[in-house]
Amino acid sequence: MADIHRSRAGERAIVTLSGDLTVPHAKAVRTALLEAVQGASSVEVVVENVVALDVSFPQLVCSTHRMAVDLNKQLLITGIEQERFSDMLRRSGFTRHIGCHENTRRSCLWLHGLPGDGPGKPGRNESRRP
Repeated sequence: MADIHRSRAGERAIVTLSGDLTVPHAKAVRTALLEAVQGASSVEVVVENVVALDVSFPQLVCSTHRMAVDLNKQLLITGIEQERFSDMLRRSGFTRHIGCHENTRRSCLWLHGLPGDGPGKPGRNESRRP
């Protein structure tokens, strides 16, 4: 089961996700992320204590990020340094040197790399429309 906790720190919505972040729980995760972006000027996604993870989770984060950028809002993700998470991102091709083709503003969440990928800001990536 995915554990989803929502809180606020001023204008920032914080969505803490843990547990099972796989396809069967994607709808609940998606709802939490979309509501956070719609209801705050910035969103922090905190990923912790992941027990299961598949490619659906970073896809949801990317989709939410694109929405945030389009709305001129900030999205920050922490916790990607967890071995299970960073390994899955590497295996599925999410680590990037340039953003995706839709990311013309160079604000991709995965641009700064992961632990062991060299220079960058591992585990704490954020982006915002310039």
